Amino acid sequence: MKLVLSNRRLFLAIRVMLLAAAPTAIDSLQAQEFAPEPLTDLGLIEEVNNPAAEGGRTFGHSMLQGETLGEFRYGVTQQTNTGPRCVAEIPGPVSHGPQDCQLAPYRARAQSLDANPPVPFCGPLDRIDDDLDTAIPIDLAAWWETGVSAPLGFASATNSVDVAGLTQSALSMSPLVKGVLTEPKIRQNDLVIENAAFDSTAFVEGKFADTNEPVGSALTTGDNSERFRDETFSSAAGVRRSARSGGTFELAQRGGFQENNSTFLIPNPQGTTRLEINFTQPLMRNRGRAVNETRIVLAQIDLKLAEAEVRSELEDHLIDVTRAYWSLYQARTQWLQQDRLYENATKLLEVLKARNGVDSHTRQVLRAQAAVASRQSDLVRTETRIRNSQARLRLLTGDPSLTGNMGLGRSNHMELIPQDMPLAMPVTISPRDATITALDNRPDITDSIRKIQAVSARVGAAKNQVLPRLDLILHTHVAGLDAQRDTFGAFTNQFSEGRPSYAAGLLYEVPIGNRAAQARLARNRWEMVRAMHEFQQTTEEAFTEVELAVRETQTTYCEMVAKKQSIDAANREVDYLEQRWELLPDPNESAVLLIENLLDAQERLADEERSFVAAQVGYAMSWVQLRKTMGVLLRFDNPNLPPSSPEIWSSDSDVWSQSP
Repeated sequence: MKLVLSNRRLFLAIRVMLLAAAPTAIDSLQAQEFAPEPLTDLGLIEEVNNPAAEGGRTFGHSMLQGETLGEFRYGVTQQTNTGPRCVAEIPGPVSHGPQDCQLAPYRARAQSLDANPPVPFCGPLDRIDDDLDTAIPIDLAAWWETGVSAPLGFASATNSVDVAGLTQSALSMSPLVKGVLTEPKIRQNDLVIENAAFDSTAFVEGKFADTNEPVGSALTTGDNSERFRDETFSSAAGVRRSARSGGTFELAQRGGFQENNSTFLIPNPQGTTRLEINFTQPLMRNRGRAVNETRIVLAQIDLKLAEAEVRSELEDHLIDVTRAYWSLYQARTQWLQQDRLYENATKLLEVLKARNGVDSHTRQVLRAQAAVASRQSDLVRTETRIRNSQARLRLLTGDPSLTGNMGLGRSNHMELIPQDMPLAMPVTISPRDATITALDNRPDITDSIRKIQAVSARVGAAKNQVLPRLDLILHTHVAGLDAQRDTFGAFTNQFSEGRPSYAAGLLYEVPIGNRAAQARLARNRWEMVRAMHEFQQTTEEAFTEVELAVRETQTTYCEMVAKKQSIDAANREVDYLEQRWELLPDPNESAVLLIENLLDAQERLADEERSFVAAQVGYAMSWVQLRKTMGVLLRFDNPNLPPSSPEIWSSDSDVWSQSP
């Protein structure tokens, strides 16, 4: 079987991805509901604040296609510090968090799957030549492979493209990708908002009141005054803060002065100050970091879910880019096939016209002319498909270099020439390794596990809200007094005279029946049941989708082999009919029927060639879809290696090694 060098790229990238799926230790654990723990125990603060945990990465790498090193080295990824900003902002794979134990029974189930890659059964892969007794291996190379990677003359300017370059352009330049990457930043600000609830609040307040009221009691002024005149100024400054343990703290310095016509105010006028410390700590409901930081936990989980969604959307976009590339490849091969078909019909028409009046008939000429006109119209339609595919690639990548105009204008006068050929060899994959990789990397599984964690946090908070309210209240203050509105003198006296006052108390409160809190707890528990069922369904879907994707790769390869056999058979039929028409015409056979059969055979050959290309594209896309199903379509460099040291998966050992 012939192996084209460019085909080896995709094969090497696939091998890297599959070998990287190392089995993990299995512990049989049951899902259980638990109250949220402090953030440090949940492992979420490190995930958000630690750049290494989130990727601290400088460049993203799409594993749609690897690179080749020598003859048989496997997929290499190069880290660089000069990567586009948008690529650097792609979130890394999201971990499952503390609920990863939910996957333990499924990993054990995956371990029981067949570890040997299935061997594709494609029927007879050899054909027996009629004149030879030996088997001739099928050659999957096609005559159009050279022409498809060369200019076809649709534009004066050309631009060579490949899958890896297009995906990198899409990740760094596509407006869609840039828009998708804003979602984690939005969610990050939600996390900051929730954390800000525990920030300190500074306050300053002041009030001046001038009272002039009639006296209705001798106790108001202590003399025969008819009106009560009072001037009062009060102010306060301090800080308040809510503690993560649930308590509230306030430190306030109050001060002011008062002057009136009452004989009971001594001294009159006077300045007053008061330094207060107030603290309230819940002892039952709302007690503890786990309860009060629930909203932070939920915001962090929401951020993780957003990052997983971003990766999923980027993978979908990269699949669209890859599909558009292969659509361009398929359209160009179809144009070459159609052009060859048109040339054959044109040559046949020229021969018939030259032999007109000798042994050709008018009906033969008319039939050939009809075939030429029909095939020429198909060429026009195929050229439109090529231009449409190029426009689709320009839209998906957003790369200005693909338009032929680096300015703000837009030009379509550039021909995009694909350089990557479809994979032309079978690549086997172990169902066990593929399934284990999917369990560890699929974004939908990560989403379902993180949702279980979010619901678990809400259940823990709801449990706490069922408890009655019991708060410890503590208060202490020192006060100062001075004459002649001397507030500053009073401030000095509050520390030098007397002693601090204090107070302590408890506040108990419980709703009769407590139905609202009980209902919220019951609702959250049902949400936990639903989340567990959704997780089970998602995991079962992963098993099934991986199984189908693995089987599809084998099926599409066998289909490609069968289509190549059909091409060989159709080619032999065309050769046979051409020889009969040119060299050994049967006098008992209608000449018109012979031309009809030859033209039909050429059409059947072109149909088989188009089907073969469709099978090639289907085989290439089946591997892309398999990696999407496994959740490893986007892979990143190791941030611990220096930029000049690419990571290489050695074919001789199952370990990552740094290249010399």
